[in-house]
Amino acid sequence: MKALWSAALWTALMTVGGVTIAQPSAGSQLPLENNSCATCHGEKDLWGGANLRLFIPLDQLADDVHWKHGVNCSDCHGGDPGSLNFQQAHATEVDDAEPQTKPFRPLLSQQGRKAAHLETVVQVCSKCHVRAAETYLVSVHGHGFRESGLTVTAVCTDCHGSHGILPPSDSRSMLNAAHVDATCAKCHRYIEDRLQQSVHGRSARPPGTADASKSGANPKRKPSCTDCHQGHDLPHPKSAAFRLGLQNRCGSCHADLENSYTWSLHGQLTELGYLPAAKCSDCHGSHDILAVADPASRVSAVNRRTTCTKCHPGANDNFLNFDPHADPGNPQRDAVLHRVNLGVTSLLVGVFVVFGTHSFLWSLRSLPHFAKRGRPKYPKPGAPAFVRFQPVHRIAHTVLMISFLGLALTGLPLEYSEYGWAQLVSRALGGFSSTGLWHRIFGLLNFSCLVFYIFWFGSQLIIAPGPGIGRLRYIFGPDSPMPNRRDFSDFTKMLRWFVGLGPKPTFERWTYWEKFDLWAASADIVMIGTTGLILWFPNQFCSVLPGRALNIADLIHGKLALLATGFVFAIHFFSANLRPEKFPMDISILTGLVSEEELEEERPEFVQRLRAAGQFERRIAKTPSRRRLTLLMLGGFFAMSIGLALLAAIVAAVF
Repeated sequence: MKALWSAALWTALMTVGGVTIAQPSAGSQLPLENNSCATCHGEKDLWGGANLRLFIPLDQLADDVHWKHGVNCSDCHGGDPGSLNFQQAHATEVDDAEPQTKPFRPLLSQQGRKAAHLETVVQVCSKCHVRAAETYLVSVHGHGFRESGLTVTAVCTDCHGSHGILPPSDSRSMLNAAHVDATCAKCHRYIEDRLQQSVHGRSARPPGTADASKSGANPKRKPSCTDCHQGHDLPHPKSAAFRLGLQNRCGSCHADLENSYTWSLHGQLTELGYLPAAKCSDCHGSHDILAVADPASRVSAVNRRTTCTKCHPGANDNFLNFDPHADPGNPQRDAVLHRVNLGVTSLLVGVFVVFGTHSFLWSLRSLPHFAKRGRPKYPKPGAPAFVRFQPVHRIAHTVLMISFLGLALTGLPLEYSEYGWAQLVSRALGGFSSTGLWHRIFGLLNFSCLVFYIFWFGSQLIIAPGPGIGRLRYIFGPDSPMPNRRDFSDFTKMLRWFVGLGPKPTFERWTYWEKFDLWAASADIVMIGTTGLILWFPNQFCSVLPGRALNIADLIHGKLALLATGFVFAIHFFSANLRPEKFPMDISILTGLVSEEELEEERPEFVQRLRAAGQFERRIAKTPSRRRLTLLMLGGFFAMSIGLALLAAIVAAVF
């Protein structure tokens, strides 16, 4: 309704005035000698008292950006500039001090006349400055007038001036860095008072030159209002648009702090569109920012607890020493964090180099082998097959698979928060409030798998390994997932086969890469789970750990999660499903079954050992129906597709 009221005021005013302003953007190009407006209003002796403001010095117009481009008085004000007749020369309502306008006064209240004037200014300027008008109308100033009906809001002339408009680069301009604070202070006087007392205030040093470069903070330069509130880009300070883009505004001068903020949890959540995450002004303030060393600063040692507990109730002294701008790449800021980062990054790179090379050589040797011999057949529906995995293993693997995919889906968007795909996934999953909850649930499920296996293996060891099998042999024997000498021998044989120095090796019950997957996953669960708990309960852990432990935990949690995710989706998927011998999928972990043909080809020693012990036939079962096999395979393909899609997104982000 307010927008309609403003439009109605504009229409009423133009109807009463009897004209419609519509001027070409190039201006009328009227010579000065033919412009009676300049002739009268440029003569100071004609104006005095209350009407002195109607005097427009010609030297003021000389450098005006409009005047220079041929835009004349009538192009904005209307009327006939060549006429000396008052009514013809003044085609629109003029100041109330002029007696000729008295007939129009009853039509509009004082508030209405003010609103009509503001609307007139915006409408007139928008005739040529279409894009500027569009951005103004969605700014906090334009919204204040159009939607809220505020007649004290700023319009074009309040910021740019009316006559004698100069480009901001001109030292005389109202929007020049030397004057823009005073221009804004006409309305925002109290903000200007606070600003002058802040680190951004100009009282200590002469004003600098506005520069939105990304070169980092410049101690000799004081920012102006328009460095942060850039042009018409003026969303409401409490709006989502302003809060989510605040780090970019501050980063115009503080590039190093913007980078460290973006890497932090606060910055990652902001990139994902999470409004409650702490922004620059939440911690440092807005117009009253003080140096950290200043006791009055919001982030000083004196006030840090008050600031942090707004979002982190119960924060203790150690928690308050957490570094929200931690930079793992800067040894001067935190040498310990830097060394941890080097170690974890080296581990990540080393694992992918070693096992990436292993998978690459494997694929090269497997292709001709597969072309010559083909892959072993899947178990046929209803036919006998060997039970390789018991139901307990399959259930545990299913829980592990679901929890791991859930962790990847809810965690990777945070790690790659600046990328569109991460933001899309986060929104699809309900945003951070939802993904944070699910991430914790999947984390508990994932950790429960490790706890289950520890108790399960322990119970098997305590109950009885079997007749004639000692506990030591049970731990290090062929049925155990513990690494042994056979694994090192198999690994050596595999390398020789890769380079054509030996035949393709065969294996016992467990291969060396299967054991590595098990123990690497267990170590990851312990490390990622522990650091995840520290981040989940920071106050409790900081009662015994220093604040920097949160920075270290965050680094380890993110890097090891990336290592685990990349390893599973690239290395494990290849060795288990995507190598030529298994492509497109090994269904043994889904069904628990493997054909005798496949078992005889890959694990002949295992088959011989079971036959010699009379146990092979007892582990033969009937293969499920085709319908059940199809459903299991579809489930496996669905899970693998999610993993491969996330892997592709990670690779795209890295390279």
